[in-house]
Amino acid sequence: MIELGFTLGGMLGLMVLRIPIFLAMALATAAFAIVFQPIMQPMVVAQSFMRGLDNQAFTAIVYFFAAGAFMNAGGMSARLLELARALVAHIRGGLAHANIAASMVFAGVSGSAVADAAAVGSVMVPAMKRDGYSAAYSAAVTATSATIGLVIPPSIPMVVFALFTPADVTKLFIAGILPGLMMGGFLLVASVIIAYRRGYPAHDWQGWHRVWVALRRSILALLMPVLVVAGMVTGVATVSEIGAIAALYAAMVSLLIYREVSLREFWDALVIAATDSAKILIVIAISGAFVWIAARTGIANELALVLGSTSLGPTAVLALIAVGLLLLGTVLEPVTLLIVVAPVIAPAAILAGIDITQLGIVFILASAIGLVTPPVGVLLFVTAAQAGAPVTAVVREAAIFLVALVALLMTVVVWPELTSYLIFILDI
Repeated sequence: MIELGFTLGGMLGLMVLRIPIFLAMALATAAFAIVFQPIMQPMVVAQSFMRGLDNQAFTAIVYFFAAGAFMNAGGMSARLLELARALVAHIRGGLAHANIAASMVFAGVSGSAVADAAAVGSVMVPAMKRDGYSAAYSAAVTATSATIGLVIPPSIPMVVFALFTPADVTKLFIAGILPGLMMGGFLLVASVIIAYRRGYPAHDWQGWHRVWVALRRSILALLMPVLVVAGMVTGVATVSEIGAIAALYAAMVSLLIYREVSLREFWDALVIAATDSAKILIVIAISGAFVWIAARTGIANELALVLGSTSLGPTAVLALIAVGLLLLGTVLEPVTLLIVVAPVIAPAAILAGIDITQLGIVFILASAIGLVTPPVGVLLFVTAAQAGAPVTAVVREAAIFLVALVALLMTVVVWPELTSYLIFILDI
């Protein structure tokens, strides 16, 4: 415990000083190797960095980022936003509902909450402000709804969780569908309540013809998540191969069918995808040493013994894990949380009788909520900058949506059928 506490404490301390996460992890690991040199030789640190990326499945992360970037650049996101507005903009507070609906639809495209917030917010935040919504509320709706991108497949954090635990990524993708849809439903309920209490405006219903036109224009974009899920369910390809197919599909639709992107813009999208992938992969590479330290200290076995000695049932244990993850999510971004905590928690949770797929969805949901909780809350800062609103005001406006998200998390904890029903139906 002293060894693990030294490493984690060093990493968190460096993060407080605003040192980048990957560098904080690397420096904490190097310090561990120096202080506890008989245990971990400096050469092991370098070797662990290399082993951290020694898995072909990590290419799926790059491919899914590329697919999302190509769809953003190629006009697919604009078509999805048009469909969302056609469906719900006529309800009181319609633009806020359209924002949430757009995030639900767009979640099946990018697999990244930050990418969703950037794409949806760039269009919906200015539109909401023009319609009389406050800048802070516009940012809060965008930030909280963008978290759906981590739950509805394809989901990059699900790929990461499956790579560091015994979970099956196909089951995780399927298990995330119902909670992801319910996530949007819970947020829509909160949005409707606020709209009626504040008297937000509603737009005129444009008729089913407009819905049909928007659906026809966006059908190729909507086929992307169908392609991903169908490939996973049928088992015709691995997750990396499906990611490559999705990226190729997005590129072909953007360049050859929609033709709304220039070669220069397409290149810029490729650079964005490479940069976003590198940010995650460098953390994964450095995490190899962290995983080694956690295995060396035997913390997973100790935690399993503690949980095994209690009289708590699986639901109570999972609820405690969820609360702990919510607290950790306030200071750790999702990928770091999954890499550092999941390999330690997963073995103990399995021994406590918790289904690994349900645990994975709880991890993803809790880490998603962490994106909109201070002080780290990346999405709060992204959308606040988009809207030109103070972050503190965005946090206040996001409070009711956070309550909805936590309520959903606890629903998943006490109702495991939410994550297992589709898996059972599809016989995966």
